[in-house]
Amino acid sequence: MPELDYMVLAEYVRQDNGVIHIMGAGVDTVATPAVPTVANVGIAVKMSFDTTERPGDGHSLKVAFIGPDKPVLDMSASFITPPRPPDVPAHWKTGLGLALQIPVPLPEYGDYSCTLSIDGDAIVKSYEFRVVRREA
Repeated sequence: MPELDYMVLAEYVRQDNGVIHIMGAGVDTVATPAVPTVANVGIAVKMSFDTTERPGDGHSLKVAFIGPDKPVLDMSASFITPPRPPDVPAHWKTGLGLALQIPVPLPEYGDYSCTLSIDGDAIVKSYEFRVVRREA
């Protein structure tokens, strides 16, 4: 079973050669002059797998955005346990980073949440953010 090392909401995320670049980390407020609108939300995820994990085993990932009154976006994906790099110490965990850039519909002002689920409900992490009116 993978372990969730971190999940970060950001303005922008990108993965490059095994490194996740995060800009505008810790987003908790989206200010917009009007709704409905769409916000590009970056999600950086880092998982690790211990030495008992079998490379190639399948896993599921679900990301859900919930608005003030109802769900606004659900997405699902799958990934596999990565192979162990040959040059790491035997006791090290194998890491897997994901950089997701998602256009999220924001139909109204209010409180929202983003929930990440791995392998059903085996691992669940949730963050809250709000959408407020930005004065022009």
